[in-house]
Amino acid sequence: MPRWFLMLLVPAVLLTTGCVTYEVNEKGERVKTEDEQDLTKLVFDSNGRFLAVATRLIPPHTLIVNGGKPTEREIRLLGVEGLPQRAAPNTYARCQEWMAKFLSRGETLYIKPQEGADTEQRVIYGEVYMEALDPKTGEPLVDQYVMVNMAMLSQGLVKLRDVREFANPQIQKRMRDVEDEARREKKGLWSDQP
Repeated sequence: MPRWFLMLLVPAVLLTTGCVTYEVNEKGERVKTEDEQDLTKLVFDSNGRFLAVATRLIPPHTLIVNGGKPTEREIRLLGVEGLPQRAAPNTYARCQEWMAKFLSRGETLYIKPQEGADTEQRVIYGEVYMEALDPKTGEPLVDQYVMVNMAMLSQGLVKLRDVREFANPQIQKRMRDVEDEARREKKGLWSDQP
């Protein structure tokens, strides 16, 4: 191999060894990798919901998400409230079971904060969504979600606190209808032995 070739090759190898490539956006600015993202901020989807994982359940209407991280928040279910254990012991126990079954699987929850909420605060009132599951297989249904607030209301595990907390009039109506149905069927809080 000619000596002049080695003299060109060695410096080229040494120069490129320390080179790092990175992706840039349309403005030519460096795009941060997943490891470099600001993990102190909540990440929102196009529907105004942030993604979270339940790390602690506090029946009847509260959960802690993203525990131990800068994005940890206390989420209180918007528009609904449960009764304490001493006031409704049977419903409280069913509420604990329901929350453990559906919210503690370590799967992503989607939290839509109350309109105008300051999401930098530790406590956020919001609509909580989870992926819908196929009742036969238990597998997640693609792009289908269940509103936890409404699901718990339908079982009588919580009652309406103030339906006006929901900005959407269609959701307000549906929440009233769901509570009325739970009352008629004497579920949970509406049973003879709540």
